[in-house]
Amino acid sequence: MVREPRRRAMQIFLVLFSILTIAGAWAGWRRSPLYSVKTTLKVAGAFLLIVAAIVGGSIAILNGPILFSPTAQAILGGIGILAIGIGATAGIIRITDAHVAQLPPSVRIVTTERHKVQRWIWRTFVYLLVSAAAAMVLWQSMWAVLFLTPASLVLVGCGPMLMALYMKARRLDMGMSSVVAAPWAHWQYTAEQWESWANKELEWERSKEVKIVWRQEWRKKLKPAATMVLIFLGCAWVAVPGSAGDKLAAAGFGVTCLVAVAVCVQWANRGACERRYRKLLAVPREAWFGDEGVFCNGKYAQWELSGSYLLEATAPRDPSACVQLVFRNVGGAGPAREIKRVPIPEGRASDLAVLQKRMREQCPTAAIQLVAGSR
Repeated sequence: MVREPRRRAMQIFLVLFSILTIAGAWAGWRRSPLYSVKTTLKVAGAFLLIVAAIVGGSIAILNGPILFSPTAQAILGGIGILAIGIGATAGIIRITDAHVAQLPPSVRIVTTERHKVQRWIWRTFVYLLVSAAAAMVLWQSMWAVLFLTPASLVLVGCGPMLMALYMKARRLDMGMSSVVAAPWAHWQYTAEQWESWANKELEWERSKEVKIVWRQEWRKKLKPAATMVLIFLGCAWVAVPGSAGDKLAAAGFGVTCLVAVAVCVQWANRGACERRYRKLLAVPREAWFGDEGVFCNGKYAQWELSGSYLLEATAPRDPSACVQLVFRNVGGAGPAREIKRVPIPEGRASDLAVLQKRMREQCPTAAIQLVAGSR
C-alpha cells in the first residue's frame, strides 16, 4: 500500500522531467539559425522511427524465445539500447547538421578535433576491456556485478555520446581544413605583438571576472540554497525507500555532494584567467577567417552548428583593436554565450569590410557590425 503512491509519484516526476527536457531542447532548436519546418518534420519522423524501434525491440525481447532467460534478455536489451541510441544519434545529427565542408583532394585535412574524441574512445574501450576481464575472473562470485554494472552503464551511455562528439569533431575538422586552405583573411603576429595581446586579454578577463565574497553574499544565496534542499528532500521522499531517517540521510548526502561540486568548481575557476593566459602564449600566433568559421587563439569555431552559432560580431577599440565574436552555445556544460576576441594586426584594418560582407552572407541571422557607419 505504501509503495503504490511512491511509484505513482515517481512516474509523475519522470513525466515532468521528460516534458521539461523536450521543451528545453525544442526552445534551443527553435532559436538555431539552422531551424526550418522541413528539418523539424524530418526530426519528428526520426523520433517516430526511434519509438517504433524501441517498442518493437521490447516486444521481441520480452515475448520471444528467450522469455525464460533473464540473462539473455538483459544482454539483448543492452545491445538493442546501444544500437538504437547510436543509430538515433547519428541520424538526428545528419538531419540537423547536414552541412559538411567539401574539400578538394589536394587540401590537407586536419584531424585535431577527432584525435581528442579518439582518445576518449580508446580510454572507454580499455575500461570496458578491463571490467570484462575482471568480471570473467570473478564470474562465480557476487563481486562480478561490481564490474559489470558500471561497465554496462558506461557502454550504453557513452556509445551515443561518443558518436555525437565524433560526428561534431569531423565537421569541425573539415571546416577548419577549408578555412586554412582558402581563408577570407589570414592574420599573423610577431612574438612581441602576441605577448602584448595576451597581457591585454588577461587584464580584460580579470576586469570581467565576478568574484564571490561569501561574507557579503551569503544572504543572497540563502534562498536558492533552501530551495535546493527542499528539492532534494522531495526527491528522497519519492525515490528512497525506508524510514524517515533513511530519506533524510539520502537527502543530506545529495546536498553534501552538491556543495562539494560547487566548492570544486569555484576552486577551479579561481585561476582560470591565468591558465587561459598561459595557453594563449603557447598557441600559434595566427588567425584565419573563412567560409566555414574562424580559427584563432588556438581554437576553431564554426559559424553555424545546431548547438553553437554566431550571434554578433563587433570591432571594439578598448582596450585594444580586435574583432569580438559572440557565439551562443545550446546545451552542454559550457557557457551559454562564448566570447572570442581576435587582435587586428597593424595595417590590416582594411580587411574588416571584407569580413563584414562575408560574415553577413554566411550568418544572415547574426548582428555583424565591424565597420562604423555601415548597415
